[in-house]
Amino acid sequence: MPESARTRLATGRPGRARLICGLLAAACLAAVRPAGADSVSEYRLKAAYLFNFATFTEWPDSIGNTLAVCIYGDDPFGADIDALSRQSVGNRRIAVRRTVSADNLAGCHLVFVTRPMIGNLTRVFDRLGATPTLVVADSPGALQQGAMLNMETADGKVSFSANLAAARRQNLNLSAKLLRLATEVIQ
Repeated sequence: MPESARTRLATGRPGRARLICGLLAAACLAAVRPAGADSVSEYRLKAAYLFNFATFTEWPDSIGNTLAVCIYGDDPFGADIDALSRQSVGNRRIAVRRTVSADNLAGCHLVFVTRPMIGNLTRVFDRLGATPTLVVADSPGALQQGAMLNMETADGKVSFSANLAAARRQNLNLSAKLLRLATEVIQ
């Protein structure tokens, strides 16, 4: 992809302390292992990223007081994603739903598309229409298929890329603080 089609954003700007603290806390979980405990799973870290993605997305008032986080496909998170149900984003309570059918995505505000379901992104967007829904994946090529955020894992570290144009098509604004931490931003 030509450099003009994407922008790499630098870090080092003040005012991103809360986001960095949240992401660092998630990363630190991976480094800390109590005696006898397994290391923190990749999907526990990704669940923390989903929370931060929701926090640093500007949601329209029309979505109401519940933010529905939906897992589309077989759930790789297990109980780790359920911790989000005890959180809130602003004044909105998070509700976690799981579905294996694109027909059940109505009312979802953040949809995590699992790897086996990535080929169904066109159907996902057909079902969502223009509703303000943040679509997140962790599959190669997901941004080019219309996902707004895509997580990558390398050497035990999670990073993410963003598709700003796709977010705008769904009437969502991603925080500049979030975008500064992305490894790549497609305009």
